[in-house]
Amino acid sequence: MPINVIIPEVGESIKEGVLAEWAKADGDLVARDEPLLVLETDKITMNVNAEQAGRLTILVPAGATVQVGQTVATIDPDAKADVAPAATAKPARPADPVAVTPAAAAPAPLRRASEPPAPPLAPAAGMAQAANKLEPVKGLSPAVQRLVVEHHLDPATIAASGRDGRLTKGDVLRHLQAVPSPTPAIAPAPAMPAPPPAVSRAEEPVPPPVVERQTRQPLSPLRQRIAERLVEVQQQAAILTTFNEADLSRVMELRARWKETFKERHGIALGLMSFFVKASIDALRFVPAVNAYIDGDQLVTNHYYDIGIAVSTERGLVVPVLRNADHLSMAEIELEIADLAARAQQRRLELSELTGAVFTISNGGVFGSMMSTPILNPPGSAILGMHAIIKRPVVVNDEIVIRPMMYLALSYDHRVIDGRESVTFLKRIKDCLEDPSRLLLEV
Repeated sequence: MPINVIIPEVGESIKEGVLAEWAKADGDLVARDEPLLVLETDKITMNVNAEQAGRLTILVPAGATVQVGQTVATIDPDAKADVAPAATAKPARPADPVAVTPAAAAPAPLRRASEPPAPPLAPAAGMAQAANKLEPVKGLSPAVQRLVVEHHLDPATIAASGRDGRLTKGDVLRHLQAVPSPTPAIAPAPAMPAPPPAVSRAEEPVPPPVVERQTRQPLSPLRQRIAERLVEVQQQAAILTTFNEADLSRVMELRARWKETFKERHGIALGLMSFFVKASIDALRFVPAVNAYIDGDQLVTNHYYDIGIAVSTERGLVVPVLRNADHLSMAEIELEIADLAARAQQRRLELSELTGAVFTISNGGVFGSMMSTPILNPPGSAILGMHAIIKRPVVVNDEIVIRPMMYLALSYDHRVIDGRESVTFLKRIKDCLEDPSRLLLEV
């Protein structure tokens, strides 16, 4: 009995979405837990997997708007893999090259056999030897010599009409017309050779491919929701950005010193994000106001540390949440972030993993950004922007030295966080990054 493929519940506030694409075609055999379709909602893009193996029958095309609980396809678990015979029939195709390959070499011997008996000329080197022998014996002109060699002709069998019995080019062409040859080059009339028209056609300019100047496509529900939320936060929050810069010399030294040991022990590279997460947690403890948000007419302050990590995907920016980050080690932070980023790309995140963060970290430096003013991720109150690490001259102890520097940007909701608190918070992150021992000693 066929089993219905139903659009699952994603969240309480989500009632519909767009069936963005089918991973399988109508009539395909699918395996259990194999991705069937991509569902786009206004908050998340996710894969819907097959609950049972069998043959897929699609009822709703890709691009259609679907409701939660709607049946979009069926799976027949009793269907067998009846495509096996077709697969076994395909190996019979190797017969093709056997029939084609010998035929390709046949035309040359046939042309020689249709002419009066003469010593057969071997291709390439044989023709060159024949040309050298015919010239002194028959006194052929270069043009006649070329025709005789190219068409494997015996000059003695061609009637000569030239002065003193010399063989002319016209004699050879008339002979070729009288004795038809499968070679296409002999078809032109004797008066004018055919190559010039062919050359002119080959030299005709090829028009460039037509490229559309514009393309139009509807916004996906996720992109519509992102646009709505960004405009909403700009209209409702009083967003301000403060800047600082950090010398990452010691962080870079630690990574270079311990990266091999760290990867051998934990199975993942030691990246920058774990340092920034740890530094942010320390700063949130130091300035609790940044870990707060407005809910209606109330100010809510969190006493736990869920950190949003902005991840860029092909369908837009998503912000999965690193839960209870203060309880995680550096290795656990790197592993969690890698898992969240991978599942975001594979559309396997759940809605619960995208909500609850008040503070977010966004790393535009991976794309080469030197400085930016990141926008808040509602209902968050602050977002830290990381940027590219660039070696620059800086003054240290009254000396100009070259250091790996990064600009830091903190955008925040001025309704919740005052300037003094935002500057203190960002300065605390800078201090932790420039002296990572603070994170160990908690000072």
